[in-house]
Amino acid sequence: MVNRGRSGGCITCKGRRIRCDEEKPNCRRCRRHGVECGGYKVNLKFREQNYKFSTVERKIEVGTDVGDRKMVVAVPFSPSAPDTAVTFLLRHYAGYGRNMESGRGFFEVLGPVYRSQAPDSTLSHAVSALASLVSSIWRYGSHGANERRPPQDLYADAVVSLRRAIADCNQVNKTATLLAVLTLQWYENVVAVYGLRLATGTHHDGAISLLSLAEPGLSSTIVDASVRKFVLHIEISSALRRKKPIQSLLSLSLRNNVSIAAPLNPSMALDSIGASIAELQAAHIHSLKGKEELRADAKRIDTQLLAWAQNAPPHWKSVRLTNGNALDSSIPYYIGQCEVYLSCQIANIWNLWRLQRLALLKISVRSFAPTVHAQTRQLDEERMLGETEDLRQFQDVAQGLIDSVCRSVPFYLGNRTAPLSMADFTDPDLSFPSCPETTFKTDNYDKDDRDSDMASDEHKHHIIAQGPWHIMSPLSHLLTLFLEDTDISSWLQPEQYQWIQTQFVRVLHILHILPRAGGGSGAELIADLAKEVRKGAIFMSGP
Repeated sequence: MVNRGRSGGCITCKGRRIRCDEEKPNCRRCRRHGVECGGYKVNLKFREQNYKFSTVERKIEVGTDVGDRKMVVAVPFSPSAPDTAVTFLLRHYAGYGRNMESGRGFFEVLGPVYRSQAPDSTLSHAVSALASLVSSIWRYGSHGANERRPPQDLYADAVVSLRRAIADCNQVNKTATLLAVLTLQWYENVVAVYGLRLATGTHHDGAISLLSLAEPGLSSTIVDASVRKFVLHIEISSALRRKKPIQSLLSLSLRNNVSIAAPLNPSMALDSIGASIAELQAAHIHSLKGKEELRADAKRIDTQLLAWAQNAPPHWKSVRLTNGNALDSSIPYYIGQCEVYLSCQIANIWNLWRLQRLALLKISVRSFAPTVHAQTRQLDEERMLGETEDLRQFQDVAQGLIDSVCRSVPFYLGNRTAPLSMADFTDPDLSFPSCPETTFKTDNYDKDDRDSDMASDEHKHHIIAQGPWHIMSPLSHLLTLFLEDTDISSWLQPEQYQWIQTQFVRVLHILHILPRAGGGSGAELIADLAKEVRKGAIFMSGP
């Protein structure tokens, strides 16, 4: 196939990772799907020359023998902190590594909707607050010192603006308003994780309330429906973490406003299975079902998860690298192996899938526990042997799932050990297992048909920005799972458990979270840190 160079498609089609017909001024594909076409990039380059024309005069009095005189010194303006912070957030967190094919409905649409809003809009205030918080962590660590205007001040402005928007009947049902609420919840999530405290779900509950206020069938575009799907994703994730059923109010809102419009991608399909797991988990905890029924339901849902994995896009599948692949010796590997993915987002979806299967295994094992562990004499010997064999199979499956999560750690972290800083993006010594252009060119993946490949620099930058944050949740999930379920933890080798602990501490150190806890690496401290991180991440995306 002839290589015709980089795609000349419109900005919207590039963001959605689909082929564009390049019709101008608006492409037919966008018009057909009811999506606003973002237009085409202009082949112009802009050079920063503000320093030549935009200056301030600073008068300095200099004393001389002849007399006093005043010297005028020109001082160039620098970009405002909120402007550079927003650019950083939209590029490294909402741009690189994101697309609608694997998106959950928030970051993928945040940039386009943000750019369509006025500078003083509610969404603009919310994005500025979140961007300032994230930027301050990268520049100054978890304390966010030296900021000209603290992120909490921008957050307060965003809350005031949001209250005005909710009181305005013309703004309350807009997708931009719902996005602003979700953005402020992300702000709360980050603050809670770094403060090692329980996150409040005020904004998440507010998002659910906004869905209930919307008229049935109101949203008809992909962007509107995707944002509403993201609310479902967060509710399912939080229900699994809190071991509670999904809110009935949300279920009603989804039936009225979401299901008719959003195209299901594999990530959203996984959410529908996750909802069943959340309900089953709540039924198990509150003893709403018998043991036989629990086991049957767990097996049925696990079959759905296996079918999901079988039908996942071929280029979503991981590629396992071993010592025979000339691995970089500076990267800590799991038993000499690692698994690489097309993006952090796709890797995170797979880890969510693995931990969902572990949740089902936990339910199944506990439903066996009273019969197998008690070994009462009344038990039928044949049934006991069958249950014991099932437990052996559960052990093998659990071991494989945990191993796969561990093999993904090198992909997220590479050889990083130092706390994150802006210098990481230009550090030539940072190394990661591989890049997608050399790993994912398979017969099943047609690059020309789906523009999902990122440039090497973009791929590295998105892992630097998102990698530690994405792997923090799966590792903390595993550690808390081992604390809650001694059956599953007993299946691990001591060195495996220690390796997971070490990588979790490494992630907290990279993210500037560990110093806030006073350092240390004792087993009890690590367990407490994992619990606190899980509390802060209750309303976060992912496992």
